[in-house]
Amino acid sequence: MKKILSAFLCLCMIVSLCSCAAQESAGGAQTPAASAPAETSAPDQTPLDDPSPEAFGASLGDRVIIRTVKTQDSFNAPDGSVILLFSYVTPTVLIEERQQAAAMINEQINLMDEAYISGAGNEPGKNQILEEALDNFSYVKEKDADLNTVFTAARTVESTRADGSAISFLYWTSIYTGGPSGSHGYMAVNFSSETGEKLTLDSLSDDPSMLKQALIENLLAVARDDKAFYAGLSEYKEDPDASLAAVVREGSWYFSSDGIVFFPAFGELKPDGEGLPTFTIPYSSLAGVLDPRYLPVKRGDNGTFDVVRLGDVTDGTVHSIDKLIVSDGDELYLKIDGTAYDVTISSFFYVHQAEGDERFHAKDRLWYASYMDDCALQIRTIVPNGMPNLMITYTDADYAAHRLFISQSGVDDGVALVDDTIEAVG
Repeated sequence: MKKILSAFLCLCMIVSLCSCAAQESAGGAQTPAASAPAETSAPDQTPLDDPSPEAFGASLGDRVIIRTVKTQDSFNAPDGSVILLFSYVTPTVLIEERQQAAAMINEQINLMDEAYISGAGNEPGKNQILEEALDNFSYVKEKDADLNTVFTAARTVESTRADGSAISFLYWTSIYTGGPSGSHGYMAVNFSSETGEKLTLDSLSDDPSMLKQALIENLLAVARDDKAFYAGLSEYKEDPDASLAAVVREGSWYFSSDGIVFFPAFGELKPDGEGLPTFTIPYSSLAGVLDPRYLPVKRGDNGTFDVVRLGDVTDGTVHSIDKLIVSDGDELYLKIDGTAYDVTISSFFYVHQAEGDERFHAKDRLWYASYMDDCALQIRTIVPNGMPNLMITYTDADYAAHRLFISQSGVDDGVALVDDTIEAVG
């Protein structure tokens, strides 16, 4: 892992022991991953842009629900000063019709958590960082040095694709242990949602060598398309094409809504501090060589969302698939008549100076379902008088993205869903 300035890391991570959301019925709270530093490229999760018919292949499959629990610990020096903030995010996968597959996925996720905590993986582990933090604190006090005494370690994760065929997670680890900068790195892991087994590149095709060749050729084409990037790479690496081909490897790829995404290690294709390039190979470029089950789903129906108070619903008339507790407050049903896909509930922040889609940015992803069809999600949350605090995003049968917000209706203490116009949310 490479070094970057730690100011962003420290601002993001100085928090107290808490859990930001809770869920009932099937598990705990979900607090999604923090965003990566600005100079790195975030995973591309925009819907497919007019996917060509031959790019489809997967079936809708079983519904996948993902919840996430964030664990945060703080550790103090003998005088009570905080010297270490240690956190990690654990996703929990629910597949009602494939519980054994979900259990296998969750077991592997838990093992990765244990490795991060103990230091059995690529990171130093909680105990070693705490020991270093104590030594640093003692040195600062003894020498009266003007140095930071708070060390931080955080690992976050987000799902970049989750459906009846595959589930991809992108992990981001940031560690600060003194000095002018911190260290960080990405790691990706992919699972079959049908079997629960970890997916490898070789498992994605009946002809692994042909798939690898196609991936390398397409990655080279994507890189060369960015003339400025390729020119810089040619100066940085003696053989730029060989360096790019080496990125097609395990641990450095994940499924997104657009295709298979590859990413290098920091400093591998660019000097330190110049960001992290990512390369998306469109599904349409892999039709015929990628196993069709991993191509996008050919969707059919659309649906319409509504939100109602729990007390206004007659018992037995709503099929609830899960319950999300954001905070004490109103008991609601988010209902769908028809079908919606990639349904995500998030907290968000609003940028007044921006325009269009740039005004709304997801902050904490609280809940995800690969699809909802003629069902409901029970939500407990405060519905504020002014700006809404929850954002609902989903895609339709044409992979177009939509955004809604839970708001007060202004009539008889009612609730309503509003769109993303300023008049509706401001």
